[in-house]
Amino acid sequence: MNILATTLSLVVGDPAASTGFLTEHFGFREVLAFDGGAAVEHPGGGPTLFFLREGLATLDPSQRHVLAQGITLALTVEDIDAEIARLRTAGVQPTFDIRQDDWGERHVQIADPNGLILQLVQWVGGRLY
Repeated sequence: MNILATTLSLVVGDPAASTGFLTEHFGFREVLAFDGGAAVEHPGGGPTLFFLREGLATLDPSQRHVLAQGITLALTVEDIDAEIARLRTAGVQPTFDIRQDDWGERHVQIADPNGLILQLVQWVGGRLY
C-alpha cells in the first residue's frame, strides 16, 4: 500500500473553536475551511486534522451526532517546561502538572474548547514516538 497522506477527522460541537485553539497556541495553520468544518496542519508534519461540525449532513448518519471522545492528540516537543510556561502565559491551563513515567516520557495534558485532549510529550534519553 502506498499511503499518500494521513487525515484524522473529529466530530465536534464547534469546529472553529478547535481550529482556533490549535492555530493560536500550537502553531497549526488552517488549510481548508468550509461550511461545517475546517482542516489544520502543522508545519512540522503529522496528519491533517479535520474538525467537522456535529450533525453535518455529509457525515454517515450513524456518525453525525457521535462527538470525538477518548482521543488524545500527542505532540512531542523539545522542552515541555518552556511550552507549558508559554501556554500558561497565554491563559491555557493544563489539566494536571507535568508527570514523568518510568519509561522516560514526561507529559502533560490540555483540553481544547471542545474537550479534545492534547498531550505534550518530551522523551528523556529515548526514542521520539
